[in-house]
Amino acid sequence: MSSYIFKLIFICFLMLFYNYSLANYNDAIDNYNSQKWHKAEKLCTYELEDFRCINLLGVIYLNGLGVEADYSKAKIYFLKAKKLGSKSAEFNLGWMALKGLGEKINLDSASKYFNNYNLKDALVKKNKNELKNITKDNLVKLKKNNLISKYGYFYTNYIKLEILFKSKINIEKKILPNISEIENKLKLFDTVLIKNNADILAIRENILKEQEIFIKLLIIDIDQDLDKFKKTITDVYVILQNYEINNI
Repeated sequence: MSSYIFKLIFICFLMLFYNYSLANYNDAIDNYNSQKWHKAEKLCTYELEDFRCINLLGVIYLNGLGVEADYSKAKIYFLKAKKLGSKSAEFNLGWMALKGLGEKINLDSASKYFNNYNLKDALVKKNKNELKNITKDNLVKLKKNNLISKYGYFYTNYIKLEILFKSKINIEKKILPNISEIENKLKLFDTVLIKNNADILAIRENILKEQEIFIKLLIIDIDQDLDKFKKTITDVYVILQNYEINNI
């Protein structure tokens, strides 16, 4: 009987804690939307195990809303929220990497964060002992998923390169004369996926939809800055040039 009562009390406590946490977050959002950022920040500091509140704190410090902008603190909050399962935090980390907020612009890192945010799937790596217990069908499926994940990363960077290559600034300045090497590498990658019965057109369509807004933002950001444009187009080209298709 005493065990039953203890469990009942424990369940009631958990429900009370959850409702309190939910109420605090909702209050914080209401204050945030009303531009009462200081109050929203104060409410969320009491909920440091709620990834929604932690992500909101990151947004507040990233944009300097009611507080002094602090990119380092914002990134710490986003990383913690991401660890607890926040997909919004993945997006915010990608945005910081893309815009170079508190860090150098890192297209590689931004692409990975945005892919995680959009696809909502993390590639699960298996060690050799775990692989021994996987059936042949599952091994084929795992290999195919791994290929698609790698193709997604490659193609995301490829469409960035293609748009930058065809842009007015590159045509005028002739920063990158051609991308034939990368185009040939993409064809080779396509062949690998076709052999593994992957639907390339569907994969490409999804990536284009997911990346459209980010690429537009990237172009806007660098279109008027020649040095930044040169660095960006060179960085993306090098990423694709060094990508080893033969080892996938």
